[in-house]
Amino acid sequence: MSGRLKDKVAIITGGANGLGKATAKLFCQQGAKIVVSDILTDLGEEVVQSIRDQGGEAVFEKADVTSESDVQNLVGTAVRKYGRLDILMCNPAIQVEKTVPETSVEEWERVINLNMKGPFLCAKYAILQMQQQQSGNIIMISSLSGLVSNPSQASYNASKHGVIGLSKCIAHDHAMEGIRANVVCPGSMEGTAMTAGLPEEHLAPFRKANLLQRFGSPEEVANCVLFLASDESSFVTGTVLVADGGYTTK
Repeated sequence: MSGRLKDKVAIITGGANGLGKATAKLFCQQGAKIVVSDILTDLGEEVVQSIRDQGGEAVFEKADVTSESDVQNLVGTAVRKYGRLDILMCNPAIQVEKTVPETSVEEWERVINLNMKGPFLCAKYAILQMQQQQSGNIIMISSLSGLVSNPSQASYNASKHGVIGLSKCIAHDHAMEGIRANVVCPGSMEGTAMTAGLPEEHLAPFRKANLLQRFGSPEEVANCVLFLASDESSFVTGTVLVADGGYTTK
């Protein structure tokens, strides 16, 4: 299979649905070999099977990205199966809609644990492999909430700002080892865990909040991830690509 990622090996965390699923499928269409990772085994296996049905190469590895041993095993699976690791996409996140006084310590820790510890652990063990190769590419998924404040999202906003800072530090520390690190900040998307099941009266104001007055699709944002994962962005590191329909221009 030819394409912009021909023979690249990628780990997609949170690959069972939403943006992760769309990115895994797109990467395989572009010639990459994929390790799809999630805690949702059945959905993750379905993504892998759909990729194989279209002639792509992929495996599923169940992993909790907040578990150090799971992450070590995840990176090990990519190396054992495909011999290397070229691309890491850090994707999973959760959201609690509360102000600081309303947020319990347990809620704060749960959000920070997944949204920041997860990317930290995945990056840590990916970098250790990429250092041996003297090449690698890390794409972290933040949010427009990593750039601006949103009401009643204290823990989520803090974590998504933190993801951007973490990525910039990785870019700075490892550039001379051939490792790039960048961030995609999506706005509201259709077909994700954060919007699924919400009533239209709740979603309508968000649809009208950006310049295009609609939600993005996971496939649209996946194209941004693809650009950063490909050699077309070889001079791009430590930066943030915003895909929010123009929301942050206001």
